[in-house]
Amino acid sequence: MARQQRHPHTECGAGSRASALPTVVGFVGRSGCGKTTLLLKLLPELRSRGLRVAIVKHTSHADIETDVAGTDSRRFWDADADAVLLVAPDRVVHTRRVTREPTLDEVLAGVRDADLALLEGFKHADVDKIEVVRSACTPTPLRGIQRRVAVVTDVTGFPAEHPVFSLDQIGALARFLIDRMPSAV
Repeated sequence: MARQQRHPHTECGAGSRASALPTVVGFVGRSGCGKTTLLLKLLPELRSRGLRVAIVKHTSHADIETDVAGTDSRRFWDADADAVLLVAPDRVVHTRRVTREPTLDEVLAGVRDADLALLEGFKHADVDKIEVVRSACTPTPLRGIQRRVAVVTDVTGFPAEHPVFSLDQIGALARFLIDRMPSAV
């Protein structure tokens, strides 16, 4: 399953499983439209097909809680450590202070051992995007979205120039993503 290494933003590329850049696809939509819910359904479907998946979520909120109060790792953070790494048999958690929000390229440089990186948010990033449009939120697509490749919606008869998936077509959406990857699985 060797893949050519390419830049993830310009060609949706991936290289060998060991050290490659993952294929990157953003999920965008208005706040509260169900991006997280969709990704939570899509993730196990992609994993069941043998893919290693990273999720990168953007938030505009500062001072978010990323650790449990009272734990040693949180106490180190509260004591002003510049970085805290928590290492366990099944995961590594790395929290570091930054003086500016990192670029998407800087964030993705830290993604390891993934075939696919799914972004939530990052609507202005130069990556392929799947937009989530819900009738309960606003039944129209976002304006000015570049590189939209598909839409997931519950709006009946949604007019689109790209493939349209319903909210329950998780298997078909997974296949769509896999087919977009170099050397599709």
